[in-house]
Amino acid sequence: MKIGKLYTKDFRKNTRRKLVAGLLVVFPIFITFIVIKFLFGLIGGILSPVVEKAFIFLGFSPKSTVDEFVVTSIAFVLTFLALYFIGVIATNFFGKFILSFFEAILNKTPIIKNIYTSSKKLIEIISLPSRQSFKRVVIVEYPRVGMKAFAFVTGNIKTKDGTELTSIFIPTTPNPTSGFLIYLPESDIIETDMDIEEGMKLIVSGGILVPEHLEFYNDELSSKVQEE
Repeated sequence: MKIGKLYTKDFRKNTRRKLVAGLLVVFPIFITFIVIKFLFGLIGGILSPVVEKAFIFLGFSPKSTVDEFVVTSIAFVLTFLALYFIGVIATNFFGKFILSFFEAILNKTPIIKNIYTSSKKLIEIISLPSRQSFKRVVIVEYPRVGMKAFAFVTGNIKTKDGTELTSIFIPTTPNPTSGFLIYLPESDIIETDMDIEEGMKLIVSGGILVPEHLEFYNDELSSKVQEE
């Protein structure tokens, strides 16, 4: 009887372990598929009406699901091509002049000015290479003294009295696109030897992906942590 109970318990544990392992494999693939499908429909949907009208003009009327997929696929490719050529135009002298002209108009329009400026800054932050947006990985005491949080240095400011403060972005886990912005003097910042990529992996993984060797150093602290 006891052996039967042990066998049943082991069977349940083994089954649960296998189910969790299967979930860990399938769930990320499923989420990736959903996101790609959403982006495909969103981006392709921008020019889908134009492509569909072009098909009708040429004598082809999309009727089936396959036809709709073909229309969306063509629109998807055309959208990226359009964005590329817009980028080419926006980076030359004439394009910059036109862009500056329209930005000047938008910046003088109430409500639209705030929306345009905020969205532009968001895109610039996201599109900046990590070496420009985040300068180094540090550790600060947050949210209270005694607690340590990994953070990224994004810049610095200087007050009217000459005090220099470093801007620190503390990302949330596992979504590093949101977080908290604080300002600290350099003396309150603990430096690390981590690069930006290692810091992002640590944040996204919730502390699972830690470098094998990690050094902290500042005026008060000098220690070496090794993962065992």
